[in-house]
Amino acid sequence: MEEVEAYAQGTPVGMFEQGENGEDLGLTEEELLVLEQENHDLYEEMTALSSEVKNIEGTVMEISRLQELFTEKVLTQAEQISEIHQTAVETTENVRSGNEELREAIRNNAGFRVWLLFFFVMASLCLLFLDWYS
Repeated sequence: MEEVEAYAQGTPVGMFEQGENGEDLGLTEEELLVLEQENHDLYEEMTALSSEVKNIEGTVMEISRLQELFTEKVLTQAEQISEIHQTAVETTENVRSGNEELREAIRNNAGFRVWLLFFFVMASLCLLFLDWYS
């Protein structure tokens, strides 16, 4: 464990000089340097990958939060659309009822005009008759 901590701090402690059982591996100084350099490169790569994984995890969490927000907004809009639809249906019925009322008013007004015209014609005839008679 000390070797890993020392290596992480940048000071390798001869990790490749002995095997697991303490026997000498018979590696030259150059081979040891190459192995330690490869080990350092792998450590740096794994550290970079870990950092990338943390960034991706944060991005995924943000996407999840945004998707929840999006779902909430879609449900809210679905309710609003339903209300708008219901209002549109009621408005259509009100316009239809209003048109029927207008037609009936036009018919009643036409009948009234006919009676008013009849009254004026009869009054005029009465006046003409009275003028002729006197």
